[in-house]
Amino acid sequence: MRKVTRKTMYLLAAAVTLVTAGAGGAAASYKKVTVDVDGKNQTFSGFQLGTVDQFLAAHGVRVTHGDLVQPDGHTRLTNGLHIHVHHLQEVSIQDGVKPQTQVKTVATTVAALLQQAGIHLNDADTLNVSLNDKPVNGMKIAITRRTEKVVTNDEAIPFQTERQPDSNAYKGQEKVLTPGVQGLAQITTTIYYENGKEVDRKSKKKTVKAPVNQVVAYGTLNQPVVVASRGSEDLLAAGSYTMVATAYSGGGNTASGVPAHVGTVAVDPNVIPLGTKLFIPGYGQAVAEDVGSAIQGDRIDLYFSSEQEARNFGRRTVNVFILH
Repeated sequence: MRKVTRKTMYLLAAAVTLVTAGAGGAAASYKKVTVDVDGKNQTFSGFQLGTVDQFLAAHGVRVTHGDLVQPDGHTRLTNGLHIHVHHLQEVSIQDGVKPQTQVKTVATTVAALLQQAGIHLNDADTLNVSLNDKPVNGMKIAITRRTEKVVTNDEAIPFQTERQPDSNAYKGQEKVLTPGVQGLAQITTTIYYENGKEVDRKSKKKTVKAPVNQVVAYGTLNQPVVVASRGSEDLLAAGSYTMVATAYSGGGNTASGVPAHVGTVAVDPNVIPLGTKLFIPGYGQAVAEDVGSAIQGDRIDLYFSSEQEARNFGRRTVNVFILH
């Protein structure tokens, strides 16, 4: 009997392989297959044959109803084939104030899951997870619905009152020169809500009509005082000064351009303007018509027809009433 050597055994094995290859064709050729299971990749190399379903079962990849397998499980294996397996994930969705729902999905992103569920997000809405996150078992997706409401109200703008003196009216008298008119402001308030509850509000005020200020004139004249009576006519004074009076005589023209006469009074024009009608008890009615270098401040000089009368008057303190 011929002895079977180790070399002979190798040759026989090779022959069997060739026969098998010839009988099975390309189906049992060397293949490289990549499997992506829920985002985790693994590559298998070797003599692979059969379908995608058979390959997954042979390598312990569990696939149940509802899981996504691409390509289809009946697809026959080819060299370089990429198999994607997405197991069904169960997540919960809390959409605003709506009841929480449980959803089973094979979506690979939260964005795809929401689209499949028919849930639309507005620009102001927020999520507790990223749209690019991958749904996994137990994930809780919460959508905060943000809405807003705009409220517009009118508000009156009060007018201010301007007061100005009136030298032709008595103290205590007032007159409205320009009536005040209220203005109008429009207040626009935007109220922000999250899931139906107010969380913030912002207001803007715009003047629609500016107010018109009221202008009131008030009198500055003192109430008239009866200082003397001339028959049926009373002499009324709007004010008075307490002044030191002296006397002068001698004629000549006054600062007003008229000859000096009884009733002419020299004054300080900064205190009593020239032309002012006066009444001085003990002297009578007079007119401020003259000035003098020594007549400053609360000084006046009364004109008399003679030097003796002037000396007799001398220097004394008098009340000087300003007549109307």
